[in-house]
Amino acid sequence: MKEINRKTNLQVISLCIGFLGIQIGFALQAGNATRIFQNYGADLNQISLFWLIAPLTGMIVQPIIGHISDRWIKHGGTRVPFLLAGGIVSTIALFAIPNADLFISFIPPLLFGGIFFLLTDTAFNISIHPLRAAIADYLPQHQQSQGFTTQTFLISIGAIIGSGLPYCLHVLFDTESTAATHQIASNVKWSFYIGGLTLLLCIIITSISIIRVKPISLHTAENSPIASETRLSFSMIPHVMWKIGIIQFFSWSAFFLIWVYMTPAIAQHFYDEYNHLPTSSNYAKAADYTGILFAIYHISASICSLLLPFVFRRLSLISSHSIALCCGGIGLLLIYLSNDTSYLLIAMALIGIAWASILATPFILLSNYIAKEKIGLYLGLFNLFITLPQILNGLFSGYIIDKIFDSSAIYAIVLASISLFIAAIISIVFKKSLTQRRLPDN
Repeated sequence: MKEINRKTNLQVISLCIGFLGIQIGFALQAGNATRIFQNYGADLNQISLFWLIAPLTGMIVQPIIGHISDRWIKHGGTRVPFLLAGGIVSTIALFAIPNADLFISFIPPLLFGGIFFLLTDTAFNISIHPLRAAIADYLPQHQQSQGFTTQTFLISIGAIIGSGLPYCLHVLFDTESTAATHQIASNVKWSFYIGGLTLLLCIIITSISIIRVKPISLHTAENSPIASETRLSFSMIPHVMWKIGIIQFFSWSAFFLIWVYMTPAIAQHFYDEYNHLPTSSNYAKAADYTGILFAIYHISASICSLLLPFVFRRLSLISSHSIALCCGGIGLLLIYLSNDTSYLLIAMALIGIAWASILATPFILLSNYIAKEKIGLYLGLFNLFITLPQILNGLFSGYIIDKIFDSSAIYAIVLASISLFIAAIISIVFKKSLTQRRLPDN
């Protein structure tokens, strides 16, 4: 049975490559959203509110798509229609965002930004869910760790491309990296165009792969204690999912703060740009350098994702995860303690270790408990532990940074460090109940 169900490495990559495109788009958004919104006139302390769009759409969209697509699978269909719909809309939105000047004559700039980021994030979430579920749909359990780590690797590569595109276009083609108010710098604009086309191509490749690959029978799920109930309530969520979810809560709280505040933190802490002026040359330098830093942590994550299967065979999943989270906490703390940008490379490498584990380990743990006929629904519910911390941070982090830390964004990075250490401590506390058997050799 193991050899019959086993998929080739090329099939695994084809199933996962959609994440490469999605992450290019997300990295462009994550690395440039703060910059774009400020150029549209948003105050620094409003930025976190705009970032609520992504988790709010994820909280609503993923459980719905999970439930509907599970029923679609049950009746002999695939999740391809959802995957393609999300990919097409994402591409359209990525093309529209850098062309705000065509719309702001009749739509207020901030309203335009909010609408199109809402559209983009909704589309991202529609596509992400079928991509996550594809691991359980089409890979036998003995290959699921390979599937999730492959996804992590491709996510990291996509993030490297998306994060580095604006800087590379600026250097290679001497495009402008500054722009007038309500305009988008040309290097950022072309980055969105390239990212949108690549996203669509990757989604098409995964869709073709899903159509060609034979799914795993719903009746071959191994060790899946979560039953196949017909009704849904929070009381159905098992204790193990709550435990993994709490760890995810603090992990994603940290990275939300990183995405929102890293650019202004670097601008203030290392470039002495305290006025938050996106049209200034120092701010542009800080924003471009932040893109490089994001690329560094994704390079680190891509390397670590390749090493994770070997680490998992020597340590328990949860022990590996707690060590990775501590590495990320140390890296964030190093940013605060540094006064030289050269130390940031080390810091981002450590953050990448945490990110690699966050993207893979919780889902591998969870896959041991989910019945295949409910994989879409439960992955959608598990996404709440990713979206809720972002919503709470979006609501309160701006006020905390403004009122308590006098708009000094570097303290958001300190809070992110504390959050990762808390996640690591919780994982150690739950270690006994979450420790799984060693993964079988692939």
